[in-house]
Amino acid sequence: MEISNVKIDWAPILEGQIKYLEEIYPDVAIRETYRDIIERLNENKIKSRIILNGITVAGYAFVMESALLNDRIYGSLGFTDSAFATGDRVRNLVEWAENIAKAQGKYLMINEIFRAEDTSAKLLTDSGYTRVRRDKMEISLDEFNLRNEKFPKEFEVLPVANTTYQEYSRAEFDAYAGTPDIILFHTTSEADRVSMAKTIFNGAYGTIVPSASNIVRHHGKLIAAILATTKPEKQITGSSSMIVDIFVNRGYRGNGLATTLMINSLNRLKDLGFETAELWVTEGNEAVRIYEKLGFRPSPSAKEIFYYRKP
Repeated sequence: MEISNVKIDWAPILEGQIKYLEEIYPDVAIRETYRDIIERLNENKIKSRIILNGITVAGYAFVMESALLNDRIYGSLGFTDSAFATGDRVRNLVEWAENIAKAQGKYLMINEIFRAEDTSAKLLTDSGYTRVRRDKMEISLDEFNLRNEKFPKEFEVLPVANTTYQEYSRAEFDAYAGTPDIILFHTTSEADRVSMAKTIFNGAYGTIVPSASNIVRHHGKLIAAILATTKPEKQITGSSSMIVDIFVNRGYRGNGLATTLMINSLNRLKDLGFETAELWVTEGNEAVRIYEKLGFRPSPSAKEIFYYRKP
């Protein structure tokens, strides 16, 4: 039996997924984030569906609109026990979420389906979804010993305060076009891209560290940037920073700009007392080779997998 938008207590339904995510992301306030989601689900302020096996909740799904990007909605699907994750039930939940996205003319972004990874992966890819995997990479700054690099004289290196949301978002969009990262942050709407840039600069992913964040201009044109922040999540040990964004215009790649930006930023973070730095990289992004050469290593557990399909 399938029931949509039913008034029930979502806390026990999502408890297994919350515990799983807490193990994968021990430094992220998962439970606090889900507390608000559960409250909204309980009040039927979020579209939802459950599948019953007798009187037991077997599967569940809910969808939420993006606060910033108007071209997509996010779907979270799962099962209370992997034994309930049959192909028909997975398809039922996916099609329910698809119909909501289709009615709104939006992308559907589906997180990896909890306790149904193997069953859902083939179903989604066979249905035309693109699979995206992102991995967290980390580096110990105590062990980072590379000297600062100098930029060629024709490049002007400036603090990030010397740009606007509009200019930054436009340069970032141009740099990401044609790469696996384009779906993560950008839409066809310039207004949405500007809103995203504004959110990042205003601390959504941690407070920007000004002396470790720079833009690069060539003949006045913004062609590269790096943003380093303090981590916004709860910190377990030490002091950690996050490289929230780094990009180089396609016409300027291959001359060491990204490496120089990263080395200088990491040195500054080390001087400021940060013990570690981390970043997230999308599978298929060639920049991973740069990060590995600098000493970044994949986190043993932290990964993000999601699927999307155009409307």
